[in-house]
Amino acid sequence: MPQPKHPVLRIVLPLVVLIAGIGVAFSVMRNTGSQATPPAPAPGQSGSTAPPAPGPAAPVTPAQPGAATPPAPSPSPPPEVPSLGALRPRVYEGPAGGFSPVGSLSDPDTTALVEFSPFGAGVKSITLSRYFDTIERKPGEQVVLQHEHRGTYTRLRRDAEGRPLVDSQGRPLLETSYDTVATPLAATAVEINGTTVDLSGLGAEAGGDPDSPAHVWRQVAPGSFEAEVLDASGAAVARVTRLYRLKPGLHEIELHQAVHNLTPGPMTVRWWQYGPADLPEDINTYGGDARRVKFGYLAPPAVDPSRQFVLTQGYETLARATVLGTPDAAKYVREGSTVWPNDRSIKNQYDLVWTGLSNRYFGVAVFPLLPAGATDKVLHPAQTVYSVVLDPGGAAPTLALQTRSEVMTAPAGGAADLSVSVYAGPLSKPEIRLDPSMVAVGLPRIVVYNSGGACGWCTFPVLSGALLSVLHVLHDYLVHDWALSILLLVLLVRTCLHPVTKWSQVRMARFGKQMQGMAPKQKKVQEKFKDDPKRQREEMAKLWREEGISPTGALGCLPMFLQTPIWIALYAMLQFAVELRQAPAFFGLFQTVAPGHPRFMGWFLGDLSAPDHFYHFGRVIATVPVFGPIDAINLLPLLLAVVFFIQQKYLTPPQTAPMSPEQEQTQKIMKVMMVILFPLMMYRAPSGLALYFICNSTLGIIESKYIRAHIDKHDLLAPKEKKPGTGWLARLQARAADRQKQLARLRQSGGRKR
Repeated sequence: MPQPKHPVLRIVLPLVVLIAGIGVAFSVMRNTGSQATPPAPAPGQSGSTAPPAPGPAAPVTPAQPGAATPPAPSPSPPPEVPSLGALRPRVYEGPAGGFSPVGSLSDPDTTALVEFSPFGAGVKSITLSRYFDTIERKPGEQVVLQHEHRGTYTRLRRDAEGRPLVDSQGRPLLETSYDTVATPLAATAVEINGTTVDLSGLGAEAGGDPDSPAHVWRQVAPGSFEAEVLDASGAAVARVTRLYRLKPGLHEIELHQAVHNLTPGPMTVRWWQYGPADLPEDINTYGGDARRVKFGYLAPPAVDPSRQFVLTQGYETLARATVLGTPDAAKYVREGSTVWPNDRSIKNQYDLVWTGLSNRYFGVAVFPLLPAGATDKVLHPAQTVYSVVLDPGGAAPTLALQTRSEVMTAPAGGAADLSVSVYAGPLSKPEIRLDPSMVAVGLPRIVVYNSGGACGWCTFPVLSGALLSVLHVLHDYLVHDWALSILLLVLLVRTCLHPVTKWSQVRMARFGKQMQGMAPKQKKVQEKFKDDPKRQREEMAKLWREEGISPTGALGCLPMFLQTPIWIALYAMLQFAVELRQAPAFFGLFQTVAPGHPRFMGWFLGDLSAPDHFYHFGRVIATVPVFGPIDAINLLPLLLAVVFFIQQKYLTPPQTAPMSPEQEQTQKIMKVMMVILFPLMMYRAPSGLALYFICNSTLGIIESKYIRAHIDKHDLLAPKEKKPGTGWLARLQARAADRQKQLARLRQSGGRKR
């Protein structure tokens, strides 16, 4: 294909092709598997099974708030097994709990301290050893990524067919609430040969009292627990084991768990446990609540025969609020309870590989524990995922995920393996890629530089990842400071886009000057033909032709739109990059200058993911509805206002046409809003973003002044003279004339070609 001759087109065309390619690829990936539609379920299958509620008693006939949609049927039906009668957990003597933790906050080879709970031998808390709540990094103030949640749990009232009941206004009717505990990774129940046994410690044996749980689990060793299931005669029919193991140097916990069959015959097993629970809300809430529910899945064999490519499209930015029950929840939640499978995953026959929760900088995900050489990536112990909401009517409801396995078979003397792995750490692809098993299940895709919402697609995550890679190169190999890296990245991007910016501004300036010169003539035409709009348009077009002005001159702003994806991607990357969390600017210069003054400049630019805190009050002095809590005087938004004022005052292009007084007043208001409103919106923005805007706007001013000087020096505002017959319209007319001559010759020759 011949290369375009114009130098600007050589830049613009590849950029257009790149953006179009990204959009096409994104569209294809979103619709992967849409051609494969599963057969309709047989009558009576839908809603036939639900998980045990996280409350006092696990009923034999399970019940769960919200309709529960069963997972896809197992490849082979479970074998016929005899009933074992009434089953119950063994309750040991003495109070429950007193478990020893695993991990450490001081050992450099350990990334977390994990403490355990008597509720289902779950996780009482996961405390990260290398991440702190504030830049002071005081011992005892490490980030607690997971912890138990206590609250009020309320069931939905249902009719005889299991459908939720609503009042006359469409609001769900609720049953009596009760206090309960949502413990991350806790075992809540096991179903053996169709009989459900409570393992949470909140069953009938404990009277449903969260303050005195039943002693169902005993500790064998630190991080190792077991429970027994007894029949009506008190004989043990099954033993349940759980072993938590931290992988050295990694943010990964292996949870080895199994149900051992102690009977002489085969046993069917179905397992319920909690997954992740709510992560702490970000201290800096700029941009809204960034907590998300995320899934990784496999497309059906018809789309992906290898079954090795783990996808996340459509579930990488599923807002926590959606799962809690917003109006658009129907796409992802079936009747307010089941979040997997949902309508979309059922339609496309997706198989779950991992599920997790995240906030702005951290994530917790459950994925399969893959033995060496394993190729099956399906998360069999969690084929159905439910949402459990505590305090649903309160100001701060709590969300936890509860999972249910597919039906498994444990042969006589054998066991059903229910092991999983858990990632609990920063949303950092380099950290996740340290373990090949996490790479194998596609867990790096949990890291998304995307604010979600209706315009989530326009943040171009692929572009954000590329920009972050460049930022890493600048930091790791050049300047070793994240603030300087941001400034250099903005400089690099603006330098690469300078030819497009220059071409755009020259075209716009030339068009503006032409329109200024033609304004009096346009006004005369408008006055002369004010009663004849059609004639006015014809005369206006004629005037444009006579003056040699082309409407394509107004397209000088088009290349600026081609730059927009880059700036949006850069914005999203700086907002979500965990690398900037508690990273000081300029080598911690201000913390070195004022070490004894933590309020005045002691916190200034000490954390690029938080506001700059030029003067820190040490407490929240006010809460403004739009801007949130005010705990400091921030300097960078004020500098941003000054930069915007300079940009408005000295770089506003001349008017292309006279304006009415009303239009002039509107333009003045828009300028004031730009100078005042935007910096106010950025008042609580991360200082890394503020540095980006200040640097970008300052370089824009310098670049515009250089381009204007270049225009004046080379007199680029004068329209370029073209040789007669060299324009595209002239060439088109010449070709048409040649064609007419050929047709005339054919007629003269009687239609025969010579």
